[in-house]
Amino acid sequence: MHLKNHITIFSNGSGDTTYDYVMLLTFLMLSLVAAVLWSLIDRRRPAYIKTLYWLQVLVRYNLGAFMISYGFFKVFHLQMPNLGLYQLIERVGDKSPMGLVWTFISYSPAYSAFAGWGEVIGGTLLFFRRTTTLGALILVAVLSNVVAINFCYDVPVKLFSSMLLLMDIFLLTPEAGRLWEIFILNKASSLMVPEFIWNKKRFSRISTAIKWVFILSYFYAAIFSIQKMSRVYGDLMPKPKLYGIYEVQSFVRNKDTVPPLTTDSTRWRQMVVETDKYAVFFYMNDKRKWMRFEVDSTLKKAVLYPGDDTLVKSNFYIRSIDSAHLEMNGTLHFDSLHVLLKKIDPSSFLLVSRGFHWINESPYNR
Repeated sequence: MHLKNHITIFSNGSGDTTYDYVMLLTFLMLSLVAAVLWSLIDRRRPAYIKTLYWLQVLVRYNLGAFMISYGFFKVFHLQMPNLGLYQLIERVGDKSPMGLVWTFISYSPAYSAFAGWGEVIGGTLLFFRRTTTLGALILVAVLSNVVAINFCYDVPVKLFSSMLLLMDIFLLTPEAGRLWEIFILNKASSLMVPEFIWNKKRFSRISTAIKWVFILSYFYAAIFSIQKMSRVYGDLMPKPKLYGIYEVQSFVRNKDTVPPLTTDSTRWRQMVVETDKYAVFFYMNDKRKWMRFEVDSTLKKAVLYPGDDTLVKSNFYIRSIDSAHLEMNGTLHFDSLHVLLKKIDPSSFLLVSRGFHWINESPYNR
């Protein structure tokens, strides 16, 4: 197989790159060749009882570990953190399908935790042979929904999530007959016979001790690292002192007041500050631009420049008129700017203020 273009993008935030598809195809072809050769070489052996058992153990622990990690990211509202100020003013039509999913889940920490606990509980049950079937059944529902979202909303984790679902189905395959008897035929199921047991109790005790050390260590490491990350970019991340949405009330360029025309691609309409390093500027024509926005500790001076291009730094002086108004003076792209901004209360947005209601006399769908 020959590709028209060279592979230049390797592992990054996307798990569905050309490199990933080529790698998957390569592994699949090698696996098929190895399976055929091994079947021919060892064709007299009727079954691999112990090999199958240890393969199931490997799959159980890998899948369980992945699900617990993903689950705790949702439980602690870290995978899709709290609804950001930027998301409040971005038009729905300007969002990507993936961005729409992230906004939907980030709005509700409770729903995020609900989805996360499904993954954590299902993953934890896989660590124990007696509860593997129950854990796998829970994860079939959870992972089917995840895979559907990834395919329907173009989330670039299609390959990985599909692999996790196939791993889970693999664990359920030996139970297909028993599940059919219980759920379809409504009959009592036959007792499951252990596929492998230790010959000596000492080995069994050692394996049990190792299992519990692994489980407890993994849980501790996962929760500790996630709590630490939540203080860096999650809900517990410290907010900058200028945190907020600012509406541009007056925009003066080179001593000339620029009118707020919707066709203007250079006049600011809004400024959003969510971190101590970046700000998002929305222009009158609804275009937006992320820029570095570094404010000193006195909140009197800020350095503004696009991306990491430190050669075009612009200095702005900031003056707080009152609790709701801000004034910025500086030079950007050789133009002197005098900008008056008004801070918008986030609770003025219906999405933030609506909240939860036990009783709805009529649907409140806006």
